[in-house]
Amino acid sequence: MDSVAETYSDRLRSFLLSHRIWHRFIEFDEPVKTVEQAARKADVDQIVKSIVLVDSNNEPLLAILPAKNRISYRKVKALLGVRDVRLANEEEVLTYSGYPVGGVPPFNQLRRALVEREVLKNPTAIAGGGDINKLVELHTKDIIEILKPTIADLTHETR
Repeated sequence: MDSVAETYSDRLRSFLLSHRIWHRFIEFDEPVKTVEQAARKADVDQIVKSIVLVDSNNEPLLAILPAKNRISYRKVKALLGVRDVRLANEEEVLTYSGYPVGGVPPFNQLRRALVEREVLKNPTAIAGGGDINKLVELHTKDIIEILKPTIADLTHETR
């Protein structure tokens, strides 16, 4: 994308506005690659990550979980009833979601989604904002209403 064309976050903003979804972008001066970086401007307990996965049938899906949690591939495989599941590579993330690694928002091209039950604890979630230097705050209920995800336990036990 050149600077004249719309950015990924512009595309996301257009989607949010057209669906009348409340949102607030949080901008950073540099790419946000870690939870620690994001936590400088956002409450770490509200930050979620949108992970693009590919199952053993080569079907992509989105998993949304608290940023501080680690995904349990075992739990995801059991939930989906598939032999295997893996992280999508950079090229696949862009192809399947329409957004680059590090900027994937909950609302993207993927229609199959899983959401970690813990995400529902907060009224708002702070997620990838389309571009790697932006996050977007959304109402958790909007994420659930639009994605109609399977809500389950997707993460390793913490502590």
